[in-house]
Amino acid sequence: MIWPRKFYLILLFLFARTTPRFWQRIQNYTISSIIFLIWGRMRNVLKKNISVILHRSIDDPLVHKTARHTFINYGLYLIDYTRINHLKNHLLPEQVGDHYMQEAMDQGNGAILVTSHLGNWELGGVTFAMRGHPIHVLTIVDPQAHVQDFRDRMRSTLGIHTVHIDPNNYSTVIKLARLLRENKVIAMLGDRYESGKKVNVTFFGKRVMFPAGAAALALATGAPIIPAFTVLKPNGHYLAWMEPLIYVKRISGKTAPQLLVEKTQEIAAVFEKAVARHPDQWYHFFDYWNYYAA
Repeated sequence: MIWPRKFYLILLFLFARTTPRFWQRIQNYTISSIIFLIWGRMRNVLKKNISVILHRSIDDPLVHKTARHTFINYGLYLIDYTRINHLKNHLLPEQVGDHYMQEAMDQGNGAILVTSHLGNWELGGVTFAMRGHPIHVLTIVDPQAHVQDFRDRMRSTLGIHTVHIDPNNYSTVIKLARLLRENKVIAMLGDRYESGKKVNVTFFGKRVMFPAGAAALALATGAPIIPAFTVLKPNGHYLAWMEPLIYVKRISGKTAPQLLVEKTQEIAAVFEKAVARHPDQWYHFFDYWNYYAA
């Protein structure tokens, strides 16, 4: 499986670097639509995920249309990801809510950016790094070393540091706490539970497992949580925005586990609002609701 994936990434890299944007959009639309048409298993998985978001039957025409657009948008995400360290105008997002980051930095406890697999989350980290905020991205190590090396190199050229998560190594938590004490910014994805602390939340009316790492880190360090998202606009450009800060502080009469559940649910509610606005840019190519069912 290594060589087919590597060959595909090389072809994608060359295509993204050597063709104009208008042609990329035309060709991606055509190829992605064809793949969506012939890849029945993946088409059905996407439709099942999206039917929950839209609160419609899996056979509803809107669900089918949204799933097809998801394929198309993901193709553009992959193209733009390979171009991320050669930024062009369309890759420089319009920014909304920057003052929330400044509010967090002024407090001196760092900030914990949380986002979902929505739009172009990697580009969001680039945007913040370009504004002079040192970003440390938490990531699960890819099983294919060459893919992980590519990601790490791409990030490092843009001033983004990668912190590889090792759930069995407590020193990772200590390192993150130290970075926050230095008023640095940590970024993490929050809609897939991989390891560590977890809680059950309600997400689009379903009970699912969410990672509680962001809330736990905020409780331990005093750093605020900032939900942030970067999505593709219809014109092919990007929009990045931040939501109001979420604080996790000890409250009389509430235990730490209760706080983690409450605040992770608050994060899930913010994610739900963002995904509901952009259901065709939420990228989970597996049966999300069954896999993470609580």
